[in-house]
Parts: sequence; structure tokens; C-alpha cells
Amino acid sequence: MSYLAGLIPVTQKAVNVCAYCRVRKQGCDRALPRCQRCAARGRHCDYTPFEKPPPAGEPDPEPLVLQHETCAHSDLSPRGTTELLRAVTACINGPVPAAVSKLSETVHDILELADVDLPQALEEFGPCVQQWCPIIGEDLLKGCENDLSLPARRDRLNHPLLLLCLWLVTRRSCLDRVHVVQCALYSTLKQVLALLQCRPDVELEVLQIGLLIAVYELGNGLQKPGFQTLAASAAMLRTLELDAKQRQDHDLTATVEWLKASMLMVDRMIPISLTSDTLPLTLQPIDPICITTALRIGPTIPPHSPRPYASSPRKVHIRSAVSIASGHVLTYIHTRQHDLKPDKTYDEVDDIINSCIKLLVDKPEPHTWLHCDAIAMAFCSHILLQQAQMRYLSTVATDYQQADYTKAHLALKYSRRMAWDMVRVAIQKITGEAEIAHLPFAGLCCVLRAGLAVLETKEFSGEDIVDVAELDGFGRIVEWFASRWGLGELYLMRTMELSGRRMMES
Repeated sequence: MSYLAGLIPVTQKAVNVCAYCRVRKQGCDRALPRCQRCAARGRHCDYTPFEKPPPAGEPDPEPLVLQHETCAHSDLSPRGTTELLRAVTACINGPVPAAVSKLSETVHDILELADVDLPQALEEFGPCVQQWCPIIGEDLLKGCENDLSLPARRDRLNHPLLLLCLWLVTRRSCLDRVHVVQCALYSTLKQVLALLQCRPDVELEVLQIGLLIAVYELGNGLQKPGFQTLAASAAMLRTLELDAKQRQDHDLTATVEWLKASMLMVDRMIPISLTSDTLPLTLQPIDPICITTALRIGPTIPPHSPRPYASSPRKVHIRSAVSIASGHVLTYIHTRQHDLKPDKTYDEVDDIINSCIKLLVDKPEPHTWLHCDAIAMAFCSHILLQQAQMRYLSTVATDYQQADYTKAHLALKYSRRMAWDMVRVAIQKITGEAEIAHLPFAGLCCVLRAGLAVLETKEFSGEDIVDVAELDGFGRIVEWFASRWGLGELYLMRTMELSGRRMMES
């Protein structure tokens, strides 16, 4: 061995690089006693092991949920948005169990940090939204109630994205309009919906998410975004219908059928709820969905179901019939407002909505009007039609037939009384703000919108059917409505404007 050691050169190496090379981030051959770079420069080579300084105290990570200081409303933080979008993207790219569990955990933590009372949210969602626009099956709604009550299921929520949508829809409105429009939860779920629509196949849950977002937009005065969301949802519904027929999936086909009625209701409510701007219908009367729905509606309303779910045949039939009739009214109004020639005449449209009202209220029971969204929509559509016709006849040249004006004037007079009767029922029945969250949004919105139309059409009718006490009661209900739904803020401003005009005239 000694002989071989003399023939083979041996180079000793340091354990770590020298300080000179380390600072300059250069390669170091770690030769002893000096590395090649230090030797070339005649420098002392310092091989003292480098010790990293203790890390400075890093701030705690941003929570997933933040609270607005001015209103105490909870909302997603920037980190919450990032984490949620990242988890959804991971599930789309590869729905492996780990990605699905991560999404479930993220949503669970968000809802927990936001202190969302899911059973209470579901309790409000039932009468407030599901009653007039069933989107989620009843069995699924019941299953959701237990999702947050079992800590062991943090990583196994059944439908985490639907739970977030339920939180979105059942959130109280904020007095700060900016918080409504710029709600991080809302904008994040819109991004989630866009991501889910990138997949080649459409799933029922994606359609449900779209409809729930559209309901939020409708209820908070975001009609133009709602119009766009509903258009995308209509395309998804058509795709689902085709897939269900190809696969002969009878359960999905049945679900799609009652979802059509829900979509029609949202579609009609968007232009009905507007007080100034106008929007066309997404599902025009000539749309295949409207045509097939109209063909399915028989002359007789189905009997009451043993289990009166919102998706029962009787309720779906009534909502479908009113939506079809209201669609003709709203299409006529939109064409007149934009100086276009309507496909149907005023007389034809008036007959359609009158026949629908007669079908619903052969035996009028005023106490049911507030709770029946279909009746309220029919009455509201009726007065909006008469209002539009009177405005049209008042702006065209004077060569119109006197009979046309007389007919529209009489129809408006009748419609104003019918609409204000609904308002009187609301004033009598609603005794506190807390009740608003347990009343169907569509029904109450139509009652209030019809009430505004009564105040707006006083100039045409020549009679004042609203006394001061009733006007105060109407304003009080609008205030309560505004505390729950952002749309109410717009109604409140319009009510104050019309009330002030009335005081100046009197």
C-alpha cells in the first residue's frame, strides 16, 4: 500500500465550500488547504462552516375569510380565493381522491371560519328560493344539512361547491353597495363556474351552480351579469338534455324537465325586476325550451301531490304556465320600448295573460297571493303590459284609434286595483323584517314591483287608489326587503322618488 500511495496523487477535500466562493455563488473545488480560486489570487481560504441566521419571525398566513370592518360581513380573503381556485383546478385536471379531499377541506374551513350556520341557511333557502325556483333536489338538500355537523367528514363533504353557493344566496344584503358588487365570494364562484365549463362534459352540478349564481345576481340588482349567467346556464341545460336522451337516463331527464321551469322563472324575473333599464329574455317564446314546455302544459292543473315539493308536477305546471304567458308580455314590452314591431299584437298578448290569470284565480283567495309566486308574477306582468301600452299610445302620433286607447286605459285601471290589492295583503300580513327571509323572493319582488307600477301609472289612470297610510306601509316593506336583498335598495330609491313626487303634486 505504501508503494501505491507514492504513485497515486491524493487530494484532500473540505466538507463545505469556502466563504469566498459561497458569497459570490461560484463553483468551489473545496481543495485543501486552499481552493483553486483562492490560490490563484493568493487569498486565505476560509472553510469555516456557514450557519444560516435564525429566520426572522414570519407573519401568520392570511386567513381564508376576512370580515369587512364597516359592516361585519364575512367574505373570502385573497388567500381564500387563491386556495379555492387552486383546489378546483386540481380536481378538474385530475379528480384524484387527494384533490377531492383538499377541495372539501378548503370549503369546510371557509364555511367554518365564516361561521356559516348551514342548517339555518337551508331553512331560509327552502321558502325563499327553492319554493319558486327549485334548483337542488329535495333529497340532496336534506343530505347537505349534516355536512358540517360531523367533524370527521371535513375531507368528505358531498357537494362542497353547492354549499358555497348556498352561503352566497342566503347572505344578508350589505348597505354598502360596493360590497355587493365586489363580493369576493361572488366573483370567485363566477371564476369557478368558468373553470368548470372548460371541461368537455357538462354535469348537473355545474348547471345548478350557474342557476344559484344567477339567483344571487337577480336578488342583488345585478341583472346584466345575471342575464349573461343565465344564457350560459341555458346552453348547459340543452347539453344535459341531449346527453340524458342519448344515455336514456330517465332520472336526469325528469330533473331537467323541472329545471326548465326554474330557469324560465329566473329568466322572466330578470326583466320584471328592473325599474329603468330593459333587457330581453334569454329564453324567448320561440326558444325550443319554451316551445317544448308550452306543449307539455295541459289545460288542467295537476292535483295536489302527497308530498308537495317545489318540484312536484302541480307546482311545475303552474310555474311553467305563468312563465310562458309572462314571456309573451315581456317580449312585447321589450319590442315596444325599442321601437320594434312585436310578433304578437297587444290584444293577443293581453288575452294570453288574462287567460292565465283566470286559470289561476277562478276563486280568488287574496291571502294566498303573497305566498304564490306564480300569481304575483302574472299580476305584475299584467300591469307592466298595460303600463307599456299606455306609454306607447301616448308617444305615437295621434292617428291611433280611440278604441285602442280606451281599452288600454280600462285595462290599466283594472290592473292597478288588482296589483294594489296584492300590496294591501302584503302590508297586512308582513309584520316584521325577520319574515322577509322566509317569503318567496319572486312572489314578494313581483308584489313590490307591481306596487311601484301602480305609483308610476297614476298619471295615466286619473285616479288615486293609494292612501297615505298604505304608502307608508308599502315603504316600510320595501325597507325590510332591502335589508335582505340588494335589489331592494333600488326599489327603496324608486319608492322615495315616487313618494316625493306624490307629495309635491298633493
